[in-house]
Amino acid sequence: MNSAFLAPFSRHMLRLSVCVVLLLLTACGSSGAQPTLSGRLVITGSTALQPLVSQAAALFQQQNPLVHVVVQPADSTVGLNALMDKHADVANTIIYADPGLYPDPNLTDHIVAAVPFVIIVNRDVVIKSVTSQQLIDIFVTGKYQNWNQLGGPSLKIVPTVAPVNSGVRAIFHRYVLAGNDEQAEMLEAKTTSAVLTLVATTPGAIGYLAAPLLDSGVRTVAISEQAANAYSVEAGIYPFWSYGHMYTLGNENPVLAAYLNFMLGNAVQSLAQKMHYIPVSDMKPTS
Repeated sequence: MNSAFLAPFSRHMLRLSVCVVLLLLTACGSSGAQPTLSGRLVITGSTALQPLVSQAAALFQQQNPLVHVVVQPADSTVGLNALMDKHADVANTIIYADPGLYPDPNLTDHIVAAVPFVIIVNRDVVIKSVTSQQLIDIFVTGKYQNWNQLGGPSLKIVPTVAPVNSGVRAIFHRYVLAGNDEQAEMLEAKTTSAVLTLVATTPGAIGYLAAPLLDSGVRTVAISEQAANAYSVEAGIYPFWSYGHMYTLGNENPVLAAYLNFMLGNAVQSLAQKMHYIPVSDMKPTS
């Protein structure tokens, strides 16, 4: 065959081969690539969920450097109102959103953990356990006025409660106080997290707090000999706990959808367990 014909043919085949290789490399590269997430999320609500959500946000931003997640601690009601007013993308709550109060059909519940709550007392009060009835007689009837009536020191009992809109106060009222309203003479904290400080600094004080928020400034007291841990909650023998909810108005936003999936992933659920939450997968479904 004429060499003058072969030369342009060879160059043509070389160019074609190079194009095919480049196309294959591009296809292979794009098949494993993940779309880059970018944007901003505002999350507000329950202080009981805030430690977990904040740490999860930091991890999520490390993996997605073009995403900025703002976590604003408040309370469950504030979070839901901010979501409904479009001032937040996510509302953290430890209570279910009442459809009568929040009727938006797009309101979507994402349960991310279970939250145990603990009874706490000032460190001057040395008492290991109280019953649910004794708690009612402290916070409701006022039958017990001094810790020596319950085998403790001679100190006036100072019932301490979270703000009226706090989710933990609603849970305490329903599941520990059996729906009975508290007595008027109580010490009311300005914020839910401030209960810890008030109990730590007020002799004879008793209050309650989410287990992940505890520190060594207070003592914990069991309820009917049961501690606030995963075993007692899962076994149904400890009454003071709730699910942690992250409410959204749908999740069509890809950044929001990715973050919600991340909250339920192994990394965050393992972190939840270390922080004294209970992973969702550990909770038995209720019938």
